[in-house]
Amino acid sequence: MKTIGLSGIQVLKVCGFGEEREKPQKIEIDVEIETDFTNVAENDNPDYGIDLNAIYSLVIQSLKDEVYTIETIAHRICENLKNLDSVERIKVKVKKLNPPVDGEVKYSVVTIEE
Repeated sequence: MKTIGLSGIQVLKVCGFGEEREKPQKIEIDVEIETDFTNVAENDNPDYGIDLNAIYSLVIQSLKDEVYTIETIAHRICENLKNLDSVERIKVKVKKLNPPVDGEVKYSVVTIEE
């Protein structure tokens, strides 16, 4: 298996219900794409593979519209990444840092693998 991706993309996004709609929360996103990047490796040329800037742009594009759940964010990102060439599998992890729960929690998380 060969993968390429971005880890720790951090954005501020209004996401949630009630008081969570009053200000943006910190969201962290990890994206992993399974693809055959043999041509990139053998030719030492990124033009033969998936551009990291394209991945980043698709992630950011997925966050443009209003959203209530991190499940929706993960789904939108996954659907947009499917438009890239040579994608075999996608793994998207979305974390909401310091979620509003009754206790100390580092983050809530949703993962989609397709």
